[in-house]
Amino acid sequence: MYFPEPLKQGDKVFLVCTSSPIFAGDIEKCKKTVKNLGFEPILGESLFENIGGYMAGTPEIRIKDLHRAFSDDEIKGIFCVKGGFSASQLLDKLDYQLIKKNPKVFVGYSDVTNLSIAFNQKCNLGVFHGPMVKSNMFNDFNEFTKKSFFNALNKKKGEKWKFENPTDEKTGAEKETLLLYKKDFENKKINGELTGGNLSIIVTTLGTDYEIDTKGKIFFIEEIEEEISRIDRMMTHLKYAGKFEDCNAVLLGNFAGCENTYGENYELIDFLKDFFKDYEKPVIYGLESGHEKPDLITMPMGAKCTLKINENINEIYFEK
Repeated sequence: MYFPEPLKQGDKVFLVCTSSPIFAGDIEKCKKTVKNLGFEPILGESLFENIGGYMAGTPEIRIKDLHRAFSDDEIKGIFCVKGGFSASQLLDKLDYQLIKKNPKVFVGYSDVTNLSIAFNQKCNLGVFHGPMVKSNMFNDFNEFTKKSFFNALNKKKGEKWKFENPTDEKTGAEKETLLLYKKDFENKKINGELTGGNLSIIVTTLGTDYEIDTKGKIFFIEEIEEEISRIDRMMTHLKYAGKFEDCNAVLLGNFAGCENTYGENYELIDFLKDFFKDYEKPVIYGLESGHEKPDLITMPMGAKCTLKINENINEIYFEK
């Protein structure tokens, strides 16, 4: 897996809407936001397009943007402006050889999970499940999220770093993760390449040429505003597809707004404990990465991931 060189101040960064559109009034704000980060923004045509309220232009326009960004040697990074819907329309139209030969820093999550998995698996390109310009940088780009973002982008090949959750406002300590099921994992190391992203999108890859491969990997999952009953259905689908059997461990990010309107006494954590109760691999819950705001930890998808499971603490390390 190849991660491009870290971005430098003044580098040109291409802004693209791979999924849903933005409002016209957001365009200048996108430019200003990226400039304030120290980069020179290059705007894709997709920022000016809107079809049906949920597509940032035709698939051809968005493909043109991505191919332009990967082809231009002066462009060093690609920032997705937001998620939404319809990035899956691009998967069968992308020139994966072009992308593989011209790797760039690529950042996005949510509906962008489609592209992240494809870039990992078809192009050997390491990408970042991290903040998007409109979704996270306009009003919610707090110091924790910004630090995590630049920390992940700026690490060089072979350099390790530790996953760190934000501070709990009530206790003043780092928010704890929870090992859902313990068997004989104490004082062990579990290794694997990091893969995954948004649960709903991961499930849509099954049975296609873009199906997620979790064999020997660390499987990361997050979600937003889905009923627990639907999460149950999707997780069971992944189970039947062998994705939990194939992976070495499961990391669960935040599940913002995922509630059970059918029975308030059975919450997400109750479902997860039941779902994984007979699972014989480590499952760590409580990573602050996903749709919950304002804190968002940038995850290097495709990086080497090491879990250190001890009696009282679970440690996660990444290496490009």
